[in-house]
Parts: sequence; structure tokens; C-alpha cells
Amino acid sequence: MARTAEEIAAELRGRIQRAELRAGDRLPTMTGLVEEHGVSRQTAREALNLLKREGLVEYRGGRSGTTVRERPVTRLVRSRGMERDHLGYYSGANVQHWRLVPGTRTTVTTEPVPGDIADVLGIEAGTPVMVRKRLNGDPENELYRQLTDSWLHPAAVEALPVLAGDSGLGGIYDRIEEWADQPIVWEEGVTAVTPSPAEAGALLLPSGVPLLRVIRTSTVKIDGRPLVVEANDIRMSAELFSVRYPITRRGAARWPVQPASADFYTN
Repeated sequence: MARTAEEIAAELRGRIQRAELRAGDRLPTMTGLVEEHGVSRQTAREALNLLKREGLVEYRGGRSGTTVRERPVTRLVRSRGMERDHLGYYSGANVQHWRLVPGTRTTVTTEPVPGDIADVLGIEAGTPVMVRKRLNGDPENELYRQLTDSWLHPAAVEALPVLAGDSGLGGIYDRIEEWADQPIVWEEGVTAVTPSPAEAGALLLPSGVPLLRVIRTSTVKIDGRPLVVEANDIRMSAELFSVRYPITRRGAARWPVQPASADFYTN
């Protein structure tokens, strides 16, 4: 009985996961898969394409054929703390030397806000919102880069027209804190998403590599009420970056802890 493309891909995937096939090793050719499994060339091609879409293999062409893709063994850890560099800008400690990727610039446009960002800002989805977009990266490693879309609440833009252009020394966060006369409170949520073709191209992502997506909110109190003035949508390679943060002991987990007992969970 002929096998399906999914079954053939599962077998090859298992060989890669068990390190029977290692980075750079050549996979069976389509002709080889056809003969081994008794399937059509279309089925063999789809099996290999499934692995390509997962980012496990790549097609090099010629005699190299389809090989197991070499994947990073180390990642850049993004510690989730905020520091201030010598230019007065806020960022994480290990990305303070990052700059705009050569050939790009910060663009400021007004666009309909996506639903998930609208929920964070507390406004209606599709509302025209000012967004500052940039592609930042490490000058010493072209693969270390991130897309950042800074969506600004209409109330903040109305109060601070400077946010539409050159926001001056210290950037938008200094302007917002001057306006609110208080420190910004930041909070982040981390998810993973499938990149769009444009995002994959900008971040130099191989096929099958997901995005690590961090949405950071900036909140201040205006007239005594909290206002999310900015939602910062940050996307980077989930293969090259990881996020690290401390775990805080709270409640009954505070040290010294009480010994667990039979009725511990009934209290």
C-alpha cells in the first residue's frame, strides 16, 4: 500500500530528531523515495516540502540536493529589564548597541489598528492610529535583528504632536513621561506567530522558522486613570532569540515556606 506524504515526512523527521541525519546530511532524492515507498513523485515531493516548511531541511540544488538544515546551537537571551543608554534611550542591556539596519529608516504612518493591538490600547479595532515602524539590528551580526511597531494611543498623539516626527533626545518615552509627570509602567506578553512573507524577508528568516512576538505596553495615569499610551509590537526570530526573566516568590511560596501537610491544600 502506497504511503502518504505525511507518513514519509514523519519517518524522515524522526531520523533528524534522533540525529541519524545530521546538519548537512543529504536526504533521499525524490527518485529514491519513490522507489523505497512505492509512491508517486508528487507524493515524494510533498513529503520533502513538508520538512522544508518546518525549517528542518533546505534545498541547495545540483548534487547537494535536499539536506538537513543547520540550526543555531546558541541563542541571544533577551533579558526583560529596562536600562537607559548614553543617548538617553531605553532598551534592554544587551541590545543597547543596536541601531537601524543599514538602508532602512523609522517610518511614521497612520494605519487602522489591528484587533489585538486595539484591545491592548482600549480602542476600537480599525481606528486610525499613528504607528512608528523600524527594523533594528546588531551592527556586528546581520542575523540579529527585530521589527518594532510602536502603536500610539490617539490621546497621547493629540497631546504630543512631536510623536509624529523627531521626538528629540530621549525619544518618545521621555516625551510621554514629561507629559504625564510620572514614570511609565511597562508590561510584556510573549507569544509565537507565523511570519508574513514581508516579515520573513526583513528578518532573513529561513522557511519554517516562527516569530517570537513580544507586545510591550507603556502605561501612565492621566487624570487619575491608567492609560496605555503605547503598544510596542516586537518581532524576532524564535530560533535565534529567547526570553529570560526572574521568577518571584509570592504568597505561601515566600521563604521560609511552611512544611506541606495533609491539610496544606485545604487552608
